[in-house]
Amino acid sequence: MPELGKISKPSVDRFKNKKRLIYVPVFFVPPQISEIKENNPFKDYWAEIADNINKLELSLGKIDIIFHEMNTKSKEEGLSIIENLNPDGIDFIKILHNSGSKISDFENEELITELMDWQRALSAGIMSQKAREMISKEYSDTNTKRNESLLNKISDELKTGSNGILFMREDHGLQFDNETEVFYVSSNTISKVHEWLKVEIEKLMNPTNDGK
Repeated sequence: MPELGKISKPSVDRFKNKKRLIYVPVFFVPPQISEIKENNPFKDYWAEIADNINKLELSLGKIDIIFHEMNTKSKEEGLSIIENLNPDGIDFIKILHNSGSKISDFENEELITELMDWQRALSAGIMSQKAREMISKEYSDTNTKRNESLLNKISDELKTGSNGILFMREDHGLQFDNETEVFYVSSNTISKVHEWLKVEIEKLMNPTNDGK
């Protein structure tokens, strides 16, 4: 996977017979944390991401389609969902959309809600080992189906010679085919995001330890 900043000016000619997918890591943050202003690194993170993608577009051309994790709708309805999912990155995504990038109804709504139900069941403290194993299997099977659905969506909607952008968590686990050239958009501030989130999530989960 080429990483922006580690490749020299990618030429569209080199990738003209491929589907080109720009991958941007995103974070789904609880509202209580997202609203914190002190030392919040997300403004800097998204400013750097936007700058890197703008440079990449100069080489590859404009982005044709936007894939965003957890979004099940297209057009303005999809944009509204993305705004709720990713309030820190929505300004840049709106700029892409206003420049002509299409919003994909990326997720299969039935699969994503089923996956979330199995996830909730796993975190419910099931006492029986047999029940836990059954739920774990259902979760794993549903997650596999979801990943297949996401890959099929990208394959169907991202045409050869065109550019897409994928906003998805780092642990997505998707394995792209050889027809798709994936560009990972790196950020010098991503380590700060991880560190800040770790601290703030710990404060949220253990409020009595805050400040100690």
